[in-house]
Amino acid sequence: MIVVTSVLLLLSTLKQAVEASCTKETTIVRKEWLQMSNPERAAYINGVKCLQSRPSKLAALIPASRSGFDDFAAIHANQTRSIHFSGIFYAWHRHYLHLFEAALHEHCGYPAKQGVPYWDWTLDAYQAGLAATLLFDGSPHSLGGDGEPDPAAAPYIVAGGTLPHGSGGGCVRAGPFANATVPFGPFNITHLLTGLPTDWQRGTPHCLQRDLNDFALRRYNGPAAVAAALAAKDVSEFQARTAGPADPGIHGGGHFSVGASMNDPFGSPQDPVFYLHHGMLDRVWALWQEGAGVVPGAGLAGRRYRYDGTSSLFNAPDTPVVNNETVLAFGVLGSDVKMWETQDVSAGLYCYRYE
Repeated sequence: MIVVTSVLLLLSTLKQAVEASCTKETTIVRKEWLQMSNPERAAYINGVKCLQSRPSKLAALIPASRSGFDDFAAIHANQTRSIHFSGIFYAWHRHYLHLFEAALHEHCGYPAKQGVPYWDWTLDAYQAGLAATLLFDGSPHSLGGDGEPDPAAAPYIVAGGTLPHGSGGGCVRAGPFANATVPFGPFNITHLLTGLPTDWQRGTPHCLQRDLNDFALRRYNGPAAVAAALAAKDVSEFQARTAGPADPGIHGGGHFSVGASMNDPFGSPQDPVFYLHHGMLDRVWALWQEGAGVVPGAGLAGRRYRYDGTSSLFNAPDTPVVNNETVLAFGVLGSDVKMWETQDVSAGLYCYRYE
C-alpha cells in the first residue's frame, strides 16, 4: 500500500507539473458529429482521404497496407488479440486515437484545435434511426450511407443469444466513401481464438461494407447503458459493463450497430466511423475517471492509475498483470508509452476535451 501511495503521489506531482501547458487556449476540442458545422465535418472527411493518399510505412512488411490510413488498420489487426477483452483495452485505444488525431494534424492540414469527432450513440436522432442521421445518410457531409441490402444475411450470434441483421450488409454506395476498397479481411471472429491466417498481410481487397442496425444500437448503446457504465464502482466493473466479453456492452454494441466491416474485430479501423465510435468510448471512460455517476461523498478512489487484467485476450495469464509500467506498443504509428501516461486527457501526452 505504501508503494502504491508513493507512486500515486509521484504521478500527481508530474500531472501538476505538466498541466500548466494544457490550458483552455491549447486544448484540442472533440465534438459530436451532429454538433459540428459542415466545414468541420468536411475537415475530418478530407483528413481521412488525405491519410488514404499518403504512402504506407508498412508496405515492405505488410504488402496489403497501401496507405498511412491502412497502416492504422494493420497495427490494430496485428495487436487485436492483446488489446481487446484485456486490461489494456481502454488505454491502448486512447493512445491509438491520439496518434490518429496527431497524424491528421501533422500530415493533412487538419485544423489545429479540432479533434477527432465522436459519435454519441445516446442522442435521440440516432436512437430514432441511424440511416436518417447526418452521420449515415450518405450525403456529402456524412461518413457514407448504409450498405446495399443483403437478403441472405443471417442473424448475428452474440453472447446471450442472437441479434437480427440490420438493413444493409453489402457495399457502401453513397457518400464520401462510396465504393471504397479496404485491404484487410474480412476476418472471422473465430480468429480471436486461433490467430490470424499466416498470409493475412497479403490482404484480400473488397468493398467497405455496412449493415446499419437500429435494434443493436437501442439494445446496447442507449442512455441507460451509459448511465450504468458511469455508475461502476471500480475499474473492473467499468470494463465488464462496457467492453465484454460476457456481453457486447457499449463497445461491441457500437460495432454491431454499424455492422459488416465494423464487425471485423481485426479490420474495423478500415471504416472511418471506427474513430468516432472509439472517441465516444474514450469520452465515457474520461467521464468515469473524472467521477461522473459517483454518489456525492463517495470519493474517486480507483478512478485513475488502477488496473484490472493482463495484456492478453480474455486476460489470459501468459502476460503479467497490468500496472503503471506496462508498455503499450504502436509500431510505426508512434513511440511506445506506459500505462500511467494514458490516464489523464488533460495532462502529459494529452490536451483535449469533449464538448
